[in-house]
Amino acid sequence: MGVPTGINLIARKGDVQDFTSCLALHESLGLPYAGTTRSILPKMWQALLSSGAMQIFLVENRARPAGSRVVSFNAFVYVTDEFCSEARSTPGPYLNVELVRRYCSGRLPVLNREQIARANADSGLNVVMCCEGWTRDGLAPGQLLAILEKQGEALHLALRGYHIKEFLAEPIGREMSKWMLDAGARIRHDCSDCSQRIALPKPEPSRRPLLVGLTRQEALAHSGGNIASLFIYTAPRFHFSRSERVLLEHALVGETCEQLAASLCVSTWTVKKRWRAIYDRVTDVDNELLPPPVAYAAHAGSRGAERRRHLLNYLRQHLEELRPYEPVPRKPRNDRWSRGARVNGRVLTSSL
Repeated sequence: MGVPTGINLIARKGDVQDFTSCLALHESLGLPYAGTTRSILPKMWQALLSSGAMQIFLVENRARPAGSRVVSFNAFVYVTDEFCSEARSTPGPYLNVELVRRYCSGRLPVLNREQIARANADSGLNVVMCCEGWTRDGLAPGQLLAILEKQGEALHLALRGYHIKEFLAEPIGREMSKWMLDAGARIRHDCSDCSQRIALPKPEPSRRPLLVGLTRQEALAHSGGNIASLFIYTAPRFHFSRSERVLLEHALVGETCEQLAASLCVSTWTVKKRWRAIYDRVTDVDNELLPPPVAYAAHAGSRGAERRRHLLNYLRQHLEELRPYEPVPRKPRNDRWSRGARVNGRVLTSSL
């Protein structure tokens, strides 16, 4: 099979500029949202995205004109144990439709940013792939295969580094279901068989839902699948603050100091201060990871760029360092100010 032509694919995290394209792809699936819930869907997405409770990861075809490049996406939320148990034990199609219903009734079982951080540092998280969408317009079989491969890359960008204990998804249609099963997910329910029970017409094969999932125990017992590898977890070592993690996420996609300042709505001085705090923290934990700084030399600037390159290369392989995590008290810096100075038998400490 030759290399597909006419496409130039990248997998990346979605942002506010992608909202309209992703919503259009999702609505093209024709899921049975009631009139009121359909109109609420954009509001729920915006609320969850702005609060950090939902993330969107997508595949973009950069060979297309701007504004029509998103060819597939998946949205992820973290939910309560009770919701996972109910989804497994009470078959009913369209988890995403059910989430909108619960949002309207004020019973949404989705964790907020603080709850995600606590669970990620404790027993782990239940992740649900709650929404999806894709386009088949003008795609040859080889091109569809390339998009599915990039979709798997987007899945890992979204979830690698989290402490996951259960994964649930409800792919729509034959191609998406096969992709999930080939990746190692297991069938929980053939949800299309439940349609008549809740007074919905039986969907055609291209719109057939299938509830699939995987638990940590299943992943350990049957390793090797693409989804099973998401359960490999190592706790973070550096415990960066939230503002530091956000800066590093933007730096990973190549933003310069000036671009970071614009993206984060801070001054370039604040950006440099955060970099210094990040380097100090990394050096305190692992003094061999970064090259030593050069404060006053002709090559100080290039050495700073080298330190950043080393750190970002490390973080690409250790995404757990960028995931929400319950903060832990940082040890004082081992210097004159943090230790305090003893004068006449008294210890004087700095408030800086």
